[in-house]
Amino acid sequence: MTTSRLMFGPDLEPLESESRRGAHAPGARRDSLTVVGAGSELVVKLMQAEENTGGWCELEQVLPDDRRRTVYVNAHAVRWVVDEDESRA
Repeated sequence: MTTSRLMFGPDLEPLESESRRGAHAPGARRDSLTVVGAGSELVVKLMQAEENTGGWCELEQVLPDDRRRTVYVNAHAVRWVVDEDESRA
């Protein structure tokens, strides 16, 4: 299953303790969602939502315990979309 992460908040500086560890997988953030779909597909879906539904887009969120639920995202609030590493999924 291909998943992507949607980020909503501002770019955050790494904590000092994290920056010393070097590159690592990002942890859970309160300003992001993991959703089903490739990043390129999600960007198209978000762009269509901006044109057709006032920005609201229905997506499927993947929860940490692998459950899924329907979420509604406002495309205007999304700042960054990235494909997740499939080896972590």
